[in-house]
Amino acid sequence: MEPSRLLLVLATLAFLGGVVHAVITLRAGRWHESRWHLLPMAVGFGFQSAFLYLRGQSHGRCPLTNQFEIFIFIGWSIVLLYFLVGTAFRLSLLGVFTAPLLTILQTIAMLSPLDTDIEPKGAVNAWKELHATVALVGYAAFALACITGIMFLLQDRMLKKHRINALFHQLPPIHDLASAIKRMVIVGLVLLTIGHLSSFMIKSPVPGLLHLMSWGVWTLYLVIAILMQRRTLTARHIAWLAVLGFAFPFISLWLIAR
Repeated sequence: MEPSRLLLVLATLAFLGGVVHAVITLRAGRWHESRWHLLPMAVGFGFQSAFLYLRGQSHGRCPLTNQFEIFIFIGWSIVLLYFLVGTAFRLSLLGVFTAPLLTILQTIAMLSPLDTDIEPKGAVNAWKELHATVALVGYAAFALACITGIMFLLQDRMLKKHRINALFHQLPPIHDLASAIKRMVIVGLVLLTIGHLSSFMIKSPVPGLLHLMSWGVWTLYLVIAILMQRRTLTARHIAWLAVLGFAFPFISLWLIAR
């Protein structure tokens, strides 16, 4: 097994370890007492970073040369935003919902034939690199908004069904989850806007379908952001939009070709 692949396997095992640790501590009701819930995420993030570094060195450019690397970069961006945004909003339990997604995402990527050989593409276009990188980090923010929306809807259902269990007591207040969804949508929209603005500096033509899909994602989340700011919809409706809306950027990821 090549070194970069081994790093990815270790990252996936770290995230899986985070899931196991979370299940054990939640069932025992000791989640808030544990100081180790961030460790698996940090270890997995370290292995992801090393993987992307080795791939970048081998390509001589940003490691976004095929769908395999794009999905790994999305996973890396999700963990990065989790540390930068989730912990700031006191959403440590967000990692419990994020780790299974990362485990599944990376496992599928490693088992699928997405890691195709890369043909030389000439000189590196810095604006194209910036466009792709920032836009994908924006997609990661939308993924976190989706995960936070799932947490909100889960807690909302527990409240309505009067099912107060160990998981309910560990979830952040529902108001904090609603605020986090809004902020993550805004963060993603700002990043995607920066990515689109940088695309105007790219001299090479952008594929038509990819271009339309990317702007479609931007328009969708702009509408969601406007609805949030005008308070047209309830927090529950916003959570549903964050969850269901992520289907659009997820589908568009399969169309990305650089």
